[in-house]
Amino acid sequence: MEFALNPLSTILRPARHAAWLLAALLAAAPAAAQAPAPSEVLVSGPAGKITRAELTLMVADLVPAAERERFWLSSDSVTRMARTLYTQRALAAEALKAGVDQSADGAAYLRLLRERALTELLMQQRVSEATPASAALDQFARSEYKVKPERFAVPEEVHVRHILLPVARDGSDDAKVKAEAEKLLAELRQGADFAVLARTRSSDRGSAQRGGDLGFFPRGKMAPEFELAAFALRKPGDLSAPVKSSFGYHLIELVERKPAHTKAFEQALPELREEILNKINGQQRRRVWETAESSAEVNAAAITELSGEQLRLLSPRR
Repeated sequence: MEFALNPLSTILRPARHAAWLLAALLAAAPAAAQAPAPSEVLVSGPAGKITRAELTLMVADLVPAAERERFWLSSDSVTRMARTLYTQRALAAEALKAGVDQSADGAAYLRLLRERALTELLMQQRVSEATPASAALDQFARSEYKVKPERFAVPEEVHVRHILLPVARDGSDDAKVKAEAEKLLAELRQGADFAVLARTRSSDRGSAQRGGDLGFFPRGKMAPEFELAAFALRKPGDLSAPVKSSFGYHLIELVERKPAHTKAFEQALPELREEILNKINGQQRRRVWETAESSAEVNAAAITELSGEQLRLLSPRR
């Protein structure tokens, strides 16, 4: 089996934890001459203070963009990370007092971590320098939109609610369940509240809590029998006859239809901007990395010797 580490695959995207590593190296450094204002301090103790700016930096580095809103909404998550940064600072100070950075291995390890963090900071700087202003970015996004508008085609969708009555695996109660579904359908046609019946009668507990609501979906997402009946409904409020699928019998109510359409440029803009920024990020990181890598001279014999030594340590019988 071929096993290879590809550093370029990592460096093409922002290297998470790089800023964290740099913070670890600088954690026990002397405090800045100007003390932070009390309102800027999140956690404090004998080891020092953790500020709003420091926490914000760590969140940007450690928490994926898609999860940041949820992070900031959770007071517990914010508090835990702030306390973690303080604990890290306290332990880093203790490590320096213990002289762990003075050994050959310790110094080498810290140097490698520092180089990794500095590499990421340089990558961020180069990407920032190559990123166009917002107006130019939007102009390029518009040209991309015009070239391939079909990329933003949205298929027809329906929004429905359903009530599911399960059938035994052996089908022994099929007729009974179908009759029950037809009875419920009669109640609905006489004005019964669909959401109330879904909450009390549907076996799909996930949607039952929402009154049977399944939201919008396009073709190809549901069981074929269910989908055929759902898309056959034409007007909001229309009800299907009992529909049997592998899950049991369904009663379906149409809430809304959305015809097939193409997203407007304004709707597609966030996606296009992200694509362009990711492309710039990848191109610049690759260029910077490969330029620096081109000067490397590999000692193949030494690498082979090292690999052999390490394998013998892992498996002495070799």
